[in-house]
Amino acid sequence: MARPARITLTPIRRHVAAVVTIALSCAFVAVMVIAGNLMQASLRSQAAQGFEGADLEIQRPLTDEQWSAAEPLEAPQVAGTENVWPQLQTYLELSSAGGGAVFVSTAMLPPGQETSTALADGRPSSSASEIVLDEPAAAALEVGLGDTVTLPADRSTSGETHRFTVVGIAKGPQGSVLGGTPRALLTPENAEALLGPSAGTTTDVWLASVPEGTDPADVVADPGSDTGDLTVRTAADAEEEAASDFLRGFAALGGILAVFVVIALFTSAVVIANTFAVTIAQRTRSLALLRTLGATRAQVRSVVLRESATVGLIGAVLGMLGGHLLVQAALAGAAGLGWVDSLVLVPVSLLSLLLPVAAGLVITLGASLAPMRAATRVAPLQALRPLPPVVRRGPGVRGVLGLIAAVAGILLLGGGTALALTGIPSLGILLAIVGGVLSFTGVLISLVTITRPLAALLGRVIGRVGGLPARIASANVARNPRRSAATIAALLIGTTLMTMMAVGARTAEATLTSELDSRRPIDLVVSAEEMPDQAVDQISAIDGIDRARQGARGDIPVGVSEPMTLFGLSPETVRETSHRPDAADDLVDGVVLLGQERAERFSVTDGQVLQVEGADGATHDLTVTVDANLQMSLVTPATLEQLVGDAATPVVVADFADPGTPEREGVDAMAIMDSVNQAVAGDGWESGSADAGGAEREAYAEILQILLGITVALLAVAVVVALVGVANTLSLGVIERTGENALLRALGTTRRQMRAMLGWEGVLLAVVGAVLGIVIGSIYGVLGIQALLGSSYPVSITIPWVQVGLVLVLAMTAGALASVLPGRAAARTAPAAALADAD
Repeated sequence: MARPARITLTPIRRHVAAVVTIALSCAFVAVMVIAGNLMQASLRSQAAQGFEGADLEIQRPLTDEQWSAAEPLEAPQVAGTENVWPQLQTYLELSSAGGGAVFVSTAMLPPGQETSTALADGRPSSSASEIVLDEPAAAALEVGLGDTVTLPADRSTSGETHRFTVVGIAKGPQGSVLGGTPRALLTPENAEALLGPSAGTTTDVWLASVPEGTDPADVVADPGSDTGDLTVRTAADAEEEAASDFLRGFAALGGILAVFVVIALFTSAVVIANTFAVTIAQRTRSLALLRTLGATRAQVRSVVLRESATVGLIGAVLGMLGGHLLVQAALAGAAGLGWVDSLVLVPVSLLSLLLPVAAGLVITLGASLAPMRAATRVAPLQALRPLPPVVRRGPGVRGVLGLIAAVAGILLLGGGTALALTGIPSLGILLAIVGGVLSFTGVLISLVTITRPLAALLGRVIGRVGGLPARIASANVARNPRRSAATIAALLIGTTLMTMMAVGARTAEATLTSELDSRRPIDLVVSAEEMPDQAVDQISAIDGIDRARQGARGDIPVGVSEPMTLFGLSPETVRETSHRPDAADDLVDGVVLLGQERAERFSVTDGQVLQVEGADGATHDLTVTVDANLQMSLVTPATLEQLVGDAATPVVVADFADPGTPEREGVDAMAIMDSVNQAVAGDGWESGSADAGGAEREAYAEILQILLGITVALLAVAVVVALVGVANTLSLGVIERTGENALLRALGTTRRQMRAMLGWEGVLLAVVGAVLGIVIGSIYGVLGIQALLGSSYPVSITIPWVQVGLVLVLAMTAGALASVLPGRAAARTAPAAALADAD
């Protein structure tokens, strides 16, 4: 009997969910590759700005005397060069009437090339009162041609205020989506006014151009005989090294993004494997019939591989194209909103085209291996007598191995955390990571074993709420634990990682905030040799300041090489302006309050009594009280007066209003500090300076929030993929149970009850995955952050209950939504179908 040349196993329409899953994952891969390309292009563009117009880089070491030169240094001489100018490494603080104060980097316009290479509008500065800004600087300062910017006296080397007219606008970094650092582009005419007497020549790096038609490499090869200690190389080589340095700093971020790509792909593989397993199970009789008609195992295997490759290729190509279109739409939106200067085209590369497609094919073919083995084992006899699904009552070998791996992993995770806390953080963190991976792998392996009892337990709960449809849904989940476990696994990955990151980030934020409160409990300390009488009122009037109080400071000798600076604050002032109001209880006359590190720095110990000569010439006792890691030495005003007398100088301490309050609306910490610096630079202030612990605290909190937001956004892809898996499982279940659904309809089950049954099934799957993920993720988050920070700081465990609850609610909602289409399909099942062949 002739064997069929081509066998069709499953209609492609049954693989729609798998195609969508692959497309989502491959789109994520494409977006990450494109994001990396954009980041590299932006960093390279910014690196190129430092060598704009240059053909050569000349390095010349300077002596200490040259570094402190009060006159411009001569440019290094290299044979074959045309123009030589310094590569500036200075930042300036410029201000304007509309834009406030902005820090800008400086660069020298290439001599002779000013208008041809850099300027977008206007002309180069030709006098000491003119300046050229680039587009990011002009935007930040909100100025244009003809407007005025100011270099304040306290930021000027001459101690005088300088005002400059903007006569030129230079181009920003080309092809960059990062915006670029604001720059001021100088000429020899205004360099001295902006940079001081040396006019920016106190630098060990110079740039040079060569005549047109000259190869810079030839000049590098023969720079002349009297170059001395000069090092010459092409600007292209120097630019490549600078770009590599920039990119090296983002290597860790690239690694993090790669982890999330792997997570999304792994989740997709779980869903795809589940899809193929169910579709092949549904075609058991067809496979058996093919085997009866002479089809070989190899032919069946080729059918599964062909279908897998087709599904993978379609999904991967759609995902690759979708990822590129999504990024282009985002770039167009950013340009439309003014976030970037111009529309940037997606940097299409072979990697962005091929990697998503290759990843889609690999995960699809890999996910099809187990179903393929199942397909080739189908016996011809099953064509006549389909066998019901085998439900294992015991854990089986796989379940036992999974449980062993989970227990061993938890022990390793706990042991690694304990090791990190005892002073061996590197080894402890490594063991904790290994333990986390091993335990989670064990959970995934044993998920089939624990799905049945979990589904039964939750089924009893929802059965009381949802009635008969909920009880049937629970039975459907429990009777096919392998398929249900595969779907739950996809949800479990996303919810575990989201919960772990939420708990870890919130605990890290609470821990670092507590540590900063301990070290620097006062948000703002303003010191000066002299202050105006209304200094406290000036600081209090600044937007974002909650309250300010007067204090004083002075130095005393304590037997080491440097004096100890004491801050004289009343207990009431500490309570009103400090994040550590309890410290006021220990602040009494005759006591100095300071932290452990500061105590070690001044060689004093807790309870030690220092003999200090006071302003009256008498010796006074000063008792040391060590308070955590306080980075100030606090005494009462009476004690400071007794020890230093008239030598004390004034200080103002202030507390920032809490972020999110009406007082802080539109005011960040940097804006507060700009206002403080402007106030301190005013009349009546002498040698004023400000130290802002609050700005550091808020910067840490903002970084953690950004990282958490990025992490949640990236992990959301894994959750979306998992939810597609829920919908897929329910849809395939509807097809698989056509006869059962028809029988239920024949027995009087309404369409509404059929939809409710599928809805409860989706909710049950989502709840099992979400609850397991929340529990496991919370354990990982707590132990992980203990391993990372426990050796350095006292960890403040914080569970973000609102976010955790939101994860559960969203999972339940998504599970219900995923059941809408399958529920409609089940409700449309005709009672007569119970008599038809479901296959």
